[in-house]
Amino acid sequence: MGKKTAYALLISTACGIAYAIHISLLAGAIGAGYAAKQICSGVFVAQLPEQFVVETDILPRLATVGPLAQLLDYELDTNNRQVVAHMLGQTVTARYRPRCGCTLGEAGEAQLFPFSEAVPEAGNELGAATVASAQPSLTSQGWESVALESALDAAFAEPLERGRNTLAVIVMHRGQIVAERYEGPVTAETPMQGWSMNKSLMATFVGRQIDQGHLQLSDSVVTALQAAGAGGATVSKVRPDLTLRHLLSMTTGFDFSERYFPGDDVTDMLYRQLGMWLSAPNTGHAFPPGEQWAYSSGDINTASLMWQQSLQGEPYPDWIRTHFSEPLAMDEIVLEPDASGVQVGSSYAYLTPRDWARMGQLWLDAWHGRSKIISAAWQRLAVTPGTAKGGEVYGLGFWLNASHRAFPSAPENAFHAGGNSGQFVVVIPEKELVVVRLGLTLNESRADMDALLADVLAVEASSKFLR
Repeated sequence: MGKKTAYALLISTACGIAYAIHISLLAGAIGAGYAAKQICSGVFVAQLPEQFVVETDILPRLATVGPLAQLLDYELDTNNRQVVAHMLGQTVTARYRPRCGCTLGEAGEAQLFPFSEAVPEAGNELGAATVASAQPSLTSQGWESVALESALDAAFAEPLERGRNTLAVIVMHRGQIVAERYEGPVTAETPMQGWSMNKSLMATFVGRQIDQGHLQLSDSVVTALQAAGAGGATVSKVRPDLTLRHLLSMTTGFDFSERYFPGDDVTDMLYRQLGMWLSAPNTGHAFPPGEQWAYSSGDINTASLMWQQSLQGEPYPDWIRTHFSEPLAMDEIVLEPDASGVQVGSSYAYLTPRDWARMGQLWLDAWHGRSKIISAAWQRLAVTPGTAKGGEVYGLGFWLNASHRAFPSAPENAFHAGGNSGQFVVVIPEKELVVVRLGLTLNESRADMDALLADVLAVEASSKFLR
């Protein structure tokens, strides 16, 4: 072997080792971040048993990317309401705050929106909204047919390969619960993480502000970033014609990677960045705005910044309570922020199963023009298929059933909020149906939401629902 060849081999080996170390550090930071955040939220927000959260969520998730589960160490501090997780030499802290849930990292000097430190109401750990509302509470009408009960049996049954982990199913027809079931330790009072169903919430919050004249879909992203104090290096990467509409429709053209492995943009954003609203803009454009659809949690977190800016200083938990929790007779929605104080609109929303159903009913009512909270014009626009390449299955924050691609058994005008691990709120306007399914299903195909919808629609067609 010649000297040049040996030298090249040495350099190549050194680069390979350096890259392996880099990936190892990223894996440690992201693995520890996921564990700290999910344990913190699972215990202090959802109030689930620590062992259930670790064994059903954390360890199976870490096991999907190698032997990380065996390398996790953590401390749960119930006095200070925080979780400190360690992995591969990396240490990450998640801290709980009333009304704001859990946040990774500490707020820095550039915090945009102070965390709400309001004290929860006496006897109510999560500060649930208890103000009387004109909106009637959901009431269960009980079982009407053996077929409907069998549909829930099938939804909760474990397949041979296991891993379905259905935790809650609610079926609503004409605004009333006709079927409801839970798997312990989850109950009707358990706040459940919706993951990317938060994107549909964020679109709804933006829609409320547009209805009220406080936002426009044509609002400039560059202007919003500049107002938030983004650096010139970030702003220079963003095209001046990029708008709020592009963010909500995921047609920004940003070069943002939505894969869930260490080192990818989305995992770096969720578990390493203090200001997640900067992540997508910092990648720059791979395509001109409006040309190409690409699923992007980063886009929605930048939209979340613009929504919060439109509140003109009002803490967003207060705004949510006034405009949604109280009118809909909900428990308080827990929307978790990043360390800069901006709500993580892509992923971190906790609602009870019945409150997820109430949101579905809101979308159904708005679609029919029956809502005083969201206009029919906005809701219909939000579920209009996109025109960008590949975007016909997505509207503004909502998944669509165009060509029956999402759910072959459901009508084409069905739409839904969907989230990681098999979270679904499906709205079927022409049947006056809302179907909620929540669980911890790492292989989401095992949730088999289409089969549940087929069973429910069969019962509806046979007129066995209470009328």
